[in-house]
Amino acid sequence: MPRKLILTERKLGRERAAGQAFPDDGLIEIDPRLEPRQWLSTLVHEAVHIAFPDADERSVVRAERIITRILWRAGIRRIYQ
Repeated sequence: MPRKLILTERKLGRERAAGQAFPDDGLIEIDPRLEPRQWLSTLVHEAVHIAFPDADERSVVRAERIITRILWRAGIRRIYQ
């Protein structure tokens, strides 16, 4: 895992993705048009890809769902500024 993580927002319609992770660069891109819960879910999903770059997609999705549910119930929300 890279020492520095870069989180950027970029419209990803052309890529047909809600988010993208680039583990070698420590870069996560998330589409800013997502609703708060979907934004959080996407962030968690891409963060799991960064933390475990060799994990298969099924494992990443499972971890994403569990972690997102826990964070959402704990009141973690995206606050728009």
